[in-house]
Amino acid sequence: MKPAEFDNLTIDEKAKLILNKGIYVSRSEFFQLEISLYRMDDEFVELWYESLSGRIFKIDHIRNKKINPYLKHLGANNLN
Repeated sequence: MKPAEFDNLTIDEKAKLILNKGIYVSRSEFFQLEISLYRMDDEFVELWYESLSGRIFKIDHIRNKKINPYLKHLGANNLN
């Protein structure tokens, strides 16, 4: 799927697509936020989940951003 097509999906459609077709890479936690990193079609996507409300509130491609916050959580088995 092209990034422009992905961007036009609703947040629910994006979440379903990521959970069905994405490859989980890592997760970072910050206060009540869980930010999960997935790989889809050779691109990285962040899924932002707020544990207090129990909802996903943001899904974003990582374009021109670094994935440094996730590096400390990556193990050798995640690097496929």
